[in-house]
Amino acid sequence: MGSVAPGISSLLGQLGQEELELFQHVVERQQVDGDELRAGPAGSARVDRLLELRLLKRSATRPGMLVAGVPAAAASELLAPALQEIEERRREVEATRERLTVFQNIYEQARFTPGDSGGVQRLTDLDSVRSIITELADRAEHEILTSQPGGARRDDVLKESLEKTERVLRRGVRMRTLYQHTAQFSTVTVEYVDHVSRIGAEIRTLGDGFMRMLAFDQSAAVIAMRDSDTGCLLLRDPSLVDFAIGAFERAWTSATPFPENYSQERVLAISEDMKLSIVRLLVQGLEDRAIARRMGMSLRTCQRHVSDIMDKLGARSRLHAGFLISELGVDLNPTGTLGGPAAARAGE
Repeated sequence: MGSVAPGISSLLGQLGQEELELFQHVVERQQVDGDELRAGPAGSARVDRLLELRLLKRSATRPGMLVAGVPAAAASELLAPALQEIEERRREVEATRERLTVFQNIYEQARFTPGDSGGVQRLTDLDSVRSIITELADRAEHEILTSQPGGARRDDVLKESLEKTERVLRRGVRMRTLYQHTAQFSTVTVEYVDHVSRIGAEIRTLGDGFMRMLAFDQSAAVIAMRDSDTGCLLLRDPSLVDFAIGAFERAWTSATPFPENYSQERVLAISEDMKLSIVRLLVQGLEDRAIARRMGMSLRTCQRHVSDIMDKLGARSRLHAGFLISELGVDLNPTGTLGGPAAARAGE
């Protein structure tokens, strides 16, 4: 886009107190001899600047005399070319948008209208997933739900999502996010959570039992595709979207707010909650590697928790631990540590 007028911005930047006083002097006297105004150091340059800015004008009836220009009229005259160009650009933008509307309609009908696929679309590559998520987030008006199992979030992933998250929150859209407990021990994740929480995001954590998904305004959801690290399913069918949101809400109710600070009691509570989740997975017969993946922790950390669980149960082996857990039961005792009938019976 062109400038307001050649040199106008530069002239405006050169105006100072002297030009204001000179203009006021002319306004008060109505007409002033131009030679009088040009007298003195830099007087001629100041007069020329005000003449070019239409703040001073030559008298139409008395040669050599200068009169004050009306600043509002000067602004209209100086800005007219730029305003005309802006209006032309606006009309061009509107015409372009109107031409593209027909293509947008085709795009939405092909991608978002439930049909033979039952309102489910497979997105098999990462670029398509990112494009859809960005589009749905930009369109969201009320609420976005996200659940992100897998423990600590990668630095590059958080940086990529930060700008989008800020943009959504500043539009007044509510955002609720679920992480796993292990995300609380990642410095990068904690810093991200602290930042977005300050501008309105709500974040809770849970040990296990929720799927990777995003839901937008109860009208669309994106869920992870089985056996794919990058692919997703886009859900538009209302029943499927309701099912995904219902799963989120049940997990949200059981989750705890992401802590603003930590105490020894809080850390111990998180550790015990993670151990209970591991216990449930042990009962299901999962191996350590699968448990670690479900819990969003390293294999070594998982094995350390399993060993601690076996010690507390008094189990002589992993098989014995599984028997105690499944046959005798495990719960939290009043002190909040792993215990229950199994721990009591194991020592008999």
